[in-house]
Amino acid sequence: MSEINTYLSDLNKLIEDLPFKSFWELKIDNRGDIVLYIKGKIIFSDASELHFKEYCMAVPVLQKIAYSYHYQDQNKELIFRYDNAEHHPEIATYPHHKHLKDKVLPSQIVSLKDVLNQVISKLTVNNGKGDMRIMLINHQPKGIRIKG
Repeated sequence: MSEINTYLSDLNKLIEDLPFKSFWELKIDNRGDIVLYIKGKIIFSDASELHFKEYCMAVPVLQKIAYSYHYQDQNKELIFRYDNAEHHPEIATYPHHKHLKDKVLPSQIVSLKDVLNQVISKLTVNNGKGDMRIMLINHQPKGIRIKG
C-alpha cells in the first residue's frame, strides 16, 4: 500500500470514529500516488462545522505542503482557523498561524487530529459528557511530515 493510501485509510478511520459528528464528507484527488488534495467537511451535533483542506506531495516522502482547518459555529461565524497561507509575514511562526474572530496568532504546525481534539474538547465541555479526546489518540494518520 502506498504512503498516500495508508494516510487516506488512517484519515478515514479517524473521522469515522469521531464522536459528536452528525455528517461528514471527503473529496479526494489522488494523482498517481504522488500528489494528494483532500477537501473535507464535518458537521457536529451542535451544528458547528469544520472545513479542511490539505495538499500533499509524496516525493520523496509524504509531505503536507498546504493546509487549512476552518472551524465555525452554527451561524457560520469563525471560531478559529489554522493555515499556512503566506499572508502574515509579521507572525513569528510564519507561515503557520491561527485566526480567531478579531486577531491572528502565532501557531505551531497542526494536524487534523490536533484540530479535532480542540473541537471535541469544546463539544465535550458544552455537552458535559466527560473527556472524549482519548478516542482520537490512537487514530492519528501515519506517515506524513509537514513541510515547514
